[in-house]
Amino acid sequence: MKALSTYSNMRLALDENRVMDHPATIPNAYLPATAHVLLRQHNGNPACAVVSVGDEVREGMVIGVPAESGSTYVHSPIPGFVRAIVSVRLPDGAICDSIEIALKGSFDRLGKKPEKYLWTSMRRSDILNTLVEKGVVTTGCISVPFAPVLAGFPTGKPLFVQALDSEPYLSTERAIMESRAKDVIEGLRIVSTVMQASSIVILVDSALRGIQERVAATIAEAGSEAMTIEVRPQSANFPNRYLEAGEFFLPGTDTEALYVRPSTLVAVRDAVVEAKPFLESYVTVAGGAVRNPGVLKARIGTPIGNLIAECGGFLEMPERLVLGGPFTGVAARDLSMPVTKSMSAILALTPMETRGRKERPCIRCGRCSEGCPVLLDPQSLWRLLVRSQTAKALTQGLGDCISCGICSYVCPSRIELSQFFSAYLGARE
Repeated sequence: MKALSTYSNMRLALDENRVMDHPATIPNAYLPATAHVLLRQHNGNPACAVVSVGDEVREGMVIGVPAESGSTYVHSPIPGFVRAIVSVRLPDGAICDSIEIALKGSFDRLGKKPEKYLWTSMRRSDILNTLVEKGVVTTGCISVPFAPVLAGFPTGKPLFVQALDSEPYLSTERAIMESRAKDVIEGLRIVSTVMQASSIVILVDSALRGIQERVAATIAEAGSEAMTIEVRPQSANFPNRYLEAGEFFLPGTDTEALYVRPSTLVAVRDAVVEAKPFLESYVTVAGGAVRNPGVLKARIGTPIGNLIAECGGFLEMPERLVLGGPFTGVAARDLSMPVTKSMSAILALTPMETRGRKERPCIRCGRCSEGCPVLLDPQSLWRLLVRSQTAKALTQGLGDCISCGICSYVCPSRIELSQFFSAYLGARE
């Protein structure tokens, strides 16, 4: 990854199209009659199934175990029985097994008061092991098992909470910060204790009225055990952070810092305090084709079509379905794709929003190079890849691409540069 001094200050101020009316509690999506649980829930190696067709499973039971480095535990989101284990093609083109679980029987956790554990008496190694066993991963466009990141990160570094959504449409992190602020703070304390953070900063959206005061009040309620935490308003222009698996940096400085999202922190808190596996994701359902956009808490394995139906269905047929943000997300083939641990959004975009038109030849205008936040020359990299000169493209910085999508957005010829680069980088993994 490039040194921070080589990053540009490119930012895009965009129409947000966000879900701004967040309820005090994020509603639970209806439970799926059949959960389609992928054995690869993040950017890494898939887990290995430890159940067979016909097996009975309980809520939270381990159904997949790490097969190799970069893999993580997968748990059953619902009670029932294994109806099938099938191979499916993921949006990025990879093939992965999916365990289909038909809902049946009683829940072990849902609707019951959770037992809480005093995590302050736990050793660092016990906390890390719990995060491994409960399948906690970082959330968002780059999702990896969190325990190895936390264990391998240098102690005594700054800790930043990204409590804002930098891409248009997304409202997931803001909604979590509004509805589960106390749990976010407790998860933050757990992470801070493990990494012995030198300082803690919560970045909140400066466009949200009163959010800084509300978060500060929640921190004050945490009592004397909470560390000194700064709440810093920040513009949600895109992009506002750069990260790779295992490497997190604070933009604009030479200081190495750990960035986490509120969605990751609540997963940490639930795993350590309630011994709860990663069973559900917070998902923004939005886009011009959605009748009633909103944020839902959905069980892993729920088909995305179920969530769109809960938001009133389609106003019109979408031009494109996107899983994640409009810049860093991937296109979904159909409504049967399941919710995963790393899924932050489902966007149903209209032709007016996608601004789709036929791709034209590159005119060498240089806008992609001017816009690249890591100072690459996308047009040159694109030409090399078209000529199958992948090795040369890598020497010219292809591996430093952070898949932010800015080059595709600013290209007047509508060349899908970012997707082109991501496809080549994904094929190397």
